[in-house]
Amino acid sequence: MGMVAHDRRIGSAFFVFCGRHGEVSAFAQRQGISRQWVYREAKQVSDTLEGTQTRVESERLRQENEALRATVAQLQQRLAKAVVLDKEKQAEFAGVGQSCGVTLTQCDVLLDVLIPGQSLGRASLGRRTQALGKKAGPLLAVLDEYARPKVREAAADEIYVRDPVLMVVEQESLCWVCGRLTDEVSGAAWSKEFGQLPNLEQVARDGGPGLAKGVALQNEQRQKQSQEAAPEPRPEPLRDQGDHFHALWTGGVGLRRAQKRACKALAQAEEAQHDLEKCGRQGQKQTGPAVRARLAWRKAEQAMDDWGQLEKAWQQTKEALLLITPEGELNTRTQAEAKLAQTLPQLPDDDFVKTKRQLQQPEMLNYLDRVQEQLRKLPFAEEVKQAAVRQEALRRRPELFQGENRKAAALRGVMLVCAVVLSQAGESGQQAVAAVREIFRRAYRASSLVECINSVLRMQQAQHRKMTQGLLDLKRLYWNCHTFRTGRRRGTTPYERLGVPWPPGMRWWDVLKLTPEQLREKLSTAAKAA
Repeated sequence: MGMVAHDRRIGSAFFVFCGRHGEVSAFAQRQGISRQWVYREAKQVSDTLEGTQTRVESERLRQENEALRATVAQLQQRLAKAVVLDKEKQAEFAGVGQSCGVTLTQCDVLLDVLIPGQSLGRASLGRRTQALGKKAGPLLAVLDEYARPKVREAAADEIYVRDPVLMVVEQESLCWVCGRLTDEVSGAAWSKEFGQLPNLEQVARDGGPGLAKGVALQNEQRQKQSQEAAPEPRPEPLRDQGDHFHALWTGGVGLRRAQKRACKALAQAEEAQHDLEKCGRQGQKQTGPAVRARLAWRKAEQAMDDWGQLEKAWQQTKEALLLITPEGELNTRTQAEAKLAQTLPQLPDDDFVKTKRQLQQPEMLNYLDRVQEQLRKLPFAEEVKQAAVRQEALRRRPELFQGENRKAAALRGVMLVCAVVLSQAGESGQQAVAAVREIFRRAYRASSLVECINSVLRMQQAQHRKMTQGLLDLKRLYWNCHTFRTGRRRGTTPYERLGVPWPPGMRWWDVLKLTPEQLREKLSTAAKAA
């Protein structure tokens, strides 16, 4: 009786739900089954027709479907955040790490954290970064064709990483335009680097003799070229700007020595005074301690006075080198030399001999001459230029307007007069203000900006003191393509700030995937689109 024909179950359902009294019993007798069995078959047919089992199964499948959809959505979210660390991505990781000064061993350790047991290994990463370095050289040659002619002001320095590296950085964009390993730091080597920058007008440098001779040799070559090419535009001589940063830093060291002497003398006077008071409390003779305390205090007062006078003289010396004087006027070479002639003799040779020798060099004030020369070339009326210069100079000294004294009030009146003159000039006045502001902003007087790039190499130097030209090229390409995250350069790359035509969205790794011909074509297309 386990197998029941479908027609009998339908009959059972008919007689249970539609039959008259007694027909269920008669149907059960005819079929040879019990009445309970008839009711059971009728219930099965009723459940089947109502779909109860189907609905239960459908509900189970729906819930299972929703659970699977939630799992898929979660996996898709994780996939969107996931990075596939295949061989190419590991090579990019190692290339960026090497460009930032991270060693291959550290790159391998970090990759092993992300993909345990699946990283390429230090040797394989080294071969790939070496290949990237070899590829970066020809690509940089293409980029240099666009970048180097745009360099007007630069900072130059050498850094020693086993062998010396000649470094040249464009100061406005922080674009690393030259970085070459060399066997020597000579004038000829530096002249060769400067010769690759045909429109270079000023170079800021420290007191190295090789750099000084390189500038001199480059000026000799430019003078020779100007004599040979008379009909064509003659190249201007390269202006040599001495570095204020290192000179002022050594002067600060001398000032701190004077401070230490004053503090030491003060401590000795306090100790002598303590001994004198101790003798008084113990009822001992105070003649000797009193004499020593008096002499110690006299010596301490003299040391403090010397320190104060020295600090004042040093502050005046630093102010003599500024573009804008403390009075809110544009500085000139004549004013600066007169101020230095007054303040430098007040600095003792024991602590400031090197600083005094550096500040007395004529190239330390060349940037002031260049500013005056650029202002003379501006195509504006003389009164408009003077108003723009005076307004910008005062704008850079806002502390002069503070207070209710006569001087502050007079300067506020000067600013008002300048604003009236510039407004009456109309668009010409606005252009003059913008031009003067740009000249002042690009009046570089230190080579310290090149130290920002040197720090990239020093990280590599601190790790293993090994540098190849390929790795140097890789670092230079990465730096010039990377995006600044802070400061006024934020959101741009050095190449973009320098004016190199750059395809939108192209990253450092995208550049390394190109051949030199492909890169030249992309840059040419971007230049035409601009």
